[in-house]
Amino acid sequence: MIRLYLAMGLLVLGLHPLGCALLPQDDPRAALQQAAEAQEIRKQRLRAEADFAPDEPKPQTVEDRLRKGDALRRDGAYAAAMWAYLQAYEMDRDDPGPTSRMASLHLMVEPDRAESIFRALVETHPESGAAHTGLGLALIARQDWVEAREVLTRAVRINPRSAVAFSALGVALDRLDQPIKAREAYLRATALKPEYYEALNNLGVSYLTTEEFEAAEKALRKASVHQTRDPAVFNNLGLALGRMERYGAALDAFQRAGSEQVALNNLGYVCFLNRDYKRAVAEYERALLAGGDQKLLVLRNLRAAKKALDTSGAN
Repeated sequence: MIRLYLAMGLLVLGLHPLGCALLPQDDPRAALQQAAEAQEIRKQRLRAEADFAPDEPKPQTVEDRLRKGDALRRDGAYAAAMWAYLQAYEMDRDDPGPTSRMASLHLMVEPDRAESIFRALVETHPESGAAHTGLGLALIARQDWVEAREVLTRAVRINPRSAVAFSALGVALDRLDQPIKAREAYLRATALKPEYYEALNNLGVSYLTTEEFEAAEKALRKASVHQTRDPAVFNNLGLALGRMERYGAALDAFQRAGSEQVALNNLGYVCFLNRDYKRAVAEYERALLAGGDQKLLVLRNLRAAKKALDTSGAN
């Protein structure tokens, strides 16, 4: 079955120096161990220290360490990034930049811990838009939509230039059944950062939920231009195209998101949503012939489509 994704930018970077000390109960050393288990810390720690171009100097300042951590993070080397952030923290425990970076990494694996760290930053620095944005993202991670909306509303008031904050606010508003306001937030995000594909994807999903498929396609097409590897974008684009019965284009999008079997299964599901049960059966059967590891899912969908076809009386 196709899943809709509300992609969010979880990386909160660029915090200005705020001058707060890390609270004792939020010592990031425990975070390092969590990241180590998931990301083969031994190898990545070496990379954090040694993976420099020949003419690139070893990091000497907090900002050097943060920049190195940010680069590692963009490459998906999360444990190495955590190690670099921890070293930056050890260099200056009064600089909140390393703390915030580590808190944002926690959002991927320990949203509760991230929430406690960001709450501490918000309490000590109530005028930090980045701290509010981080807390809002942590609240979204545990689906506390009401408080997330409140916190993120403050975030955009403090920093009206934050595309991440506006996009995250849109997610909370959408989940609180306020799609018009949500779309306004997504559009503010994309106006601030036109290449911000997460906001475009979220805008497309918002239109999908109200079955405004042409508007959804337009937003998701833009998202796919800026991000060519996120399967969520192409699954959502395939859904928008399929609901408009543009099945060939829908299949092309699904194929960019997953295997042939998964793509055909998703196409069958779109046909099922369109009540084209005969075609849904055919697509599910093609998915079975394609082979793959989703056979049980396809069989369940096939049985449901056959039952619907029999009930409808269609030939």
